[in-house]
Amino acid sequence: MDRIIRMVMNTLIRQLVNRGVNAGINRATRGRGDAREESMTPEQRESARSSQKSTRQMIRTMRKASRFTRF
Repeated sequence: MDRIIRMVMNTLIRQLVNRGVNAGINRATRGRGDAREESMTPEQRESARSSQKSTRQMIRTMRKASRFTRF
């Protein structure tokens, strides 16, 4: 029973950490909200979005590498 509870808790904690990381990436690449995005030019918006995508891709790659090096 303890093992099942631990598995459920680990899943919940992992989801919360992922949401926190995504929120941090969004805040770091876009600023504090929609007001700043409205004042951006279309080129700046596209640059921010591409930066956000590349940052998320880098995080995914780092996670895969850490899983690979565990064994």
